[in-house]
Amino acid sequence: MAHAITSPPMLRIKRSTQSGSKGMTAAYAAVYEESCSLAYYFAGAKIVLSGMQAGDDVDVRVRVKVTSGGSYIAYDHTNYTDAQPAGHQVCYITPIPDVYGVEIAMRQTAGVLLNIDTEFFDAKRIGLA
Repeated sequence: MAHAITSPPMLRIKRSTQSGSKGMTAAYAAVYEESCSLAYYFAGAKIVLSGMQAGDDVDVRVRVKVTSGGSYIAYDHTNYTDAQPAGHQVCYITPIPDVYGVEIAMRQTAGVLLNIDTEFFDAKRIGLA
């Protein structure tokens, strides 16, 4: 006799295709932006700041949408200046549960414009893009 088994929706974590080297600009530029039709996790990010030198100034801003069709609102902002200390050259952004949108933007306000390596992850229900 067959028995019906139900299981809760499962999430699949994957590296975002938005990952890669990002050229800095003086104005904020989105380096990652995602949303989904159902609840999902922005599963985190790594931003490598090892190329920063004395005189460099880089801002990393995280914004979220909390309503359908709403505007982004501030979630977090961190400023990095000068060469980063050995052992602390990566900015980590922790997971954020989301539906309506997460945006990570960066800018460089001082120094020679850098190319910064990034890696973003999201976790969505199996079967969703």
